[in-house]
Amino acid sequence: MDNMEVIIPAAGFAKRMRPLSLTKPKSMLQVAGKPIIGFILDEIKRLNPKIHLVIGENGTSIYEYVKDRGFDVDFVIQRDMLGLGYAINLAKDLVKGDKLLIILGDTPFKMSLLEEEISKGDFIAVKEVPDPRRFGVVKVEGDKITDLVEKPTVPPSNLAIVGIYYFTDVPLLFDSLNHIIENDIRTKGEYQLTDAIKYMISKGWKARAVSVDEWLDCGTLDQIIISQRELLKYNSHYSQRDTVSIIEPVWIDDEAEIEGSVIGPNVHIGRGTLVKNSIISNSIIYEGCVIENSILNDSLIGENSRVSGYVGKLRISDFSYVE
Repeated sequence: MDNMEVIIPAAGFAKRMRPLSLTKPKSMLQVAGKPIIGFILDEIKRLNPKIHLVIGENGTSIYEYVKDRGFDVDFVIQRDMLGLGYAINLAKDLVKGDKLLIILGDTPFKMSLLEEEISKGDFIAVKEVPDPRRFGVVKVEGDKITDLVEKPTVPPSNLAIVGIYYFTDVPLLFDSLNHIIENDIRTKGEYQLTDAIKYMISKGWKARAVSVDEWLDCGTLDQIIISQRELLKYNSHYSQRDTVSIIEPVWIDDEAEIEGSVIGPNVHIGRGTLVKNSIISNSIIYEGCVIENSILNDSLIGENSRVSGYVGKLRISDFSYVE
């Protein structure tokens, strides 16, 4: 396949991911052994993509990571958080071709037929969910998309937009984005990609709703732990250690030191972390932490934090101390 141009918007403040997102971009939060965006790169590397990042002012680590992974990448900085439509429009001058894939930077997914669906033309990727009110939702006739609604109170279907879009008419896309911005068409105070797409549909644009194999929602702290269990199917790792019981799946950095503990299931432990006399399950422990004499479940522990003698659920930012 020729180079596919891909815009990855990754500039949001991620308020639902606080306190962890206070110190690093959401798409660089580690889960199951790598940053969230790393799983997206795994899935699109076979497209030989040219990647256009939209990053915040604290987002240069995203660019460096994508570049270090060997991808052809450039970026634009988003300073005003005015919505996804606004973010994508910032990358307009970076896009050179007529075909474009857009993938949200916090959307790990599996789509075995990605190239085949691209070859068939324009699409929006969806996934059936029990409660779609937190997402954009498509209305369909057959597999043809007839309307989109952003975070509806009464959803027209249970097909949530997962954050993957393919366009073969780039000029129409950017004309439509320009239309909503120039006419100040906002939903919930922001310029939404869904509103631009609704305008495209009114101009005759046709697209299919295409299901992904898996969509690992990492939009909240609870969801990142739930999704990690699935992501560990593709990226588990540990070395056996004396006095340590492992309940798979887990990802434990080789430079983590663990003794007298039970780890797992569904646990990530980062580089340089020390765990002693503790039980940890369903949790993400970032690098450089010290966890002693504790029982942690459903927890997220920021970098270089220390936890001693704690039992229960804990969500703390970098450089925290709890005892």
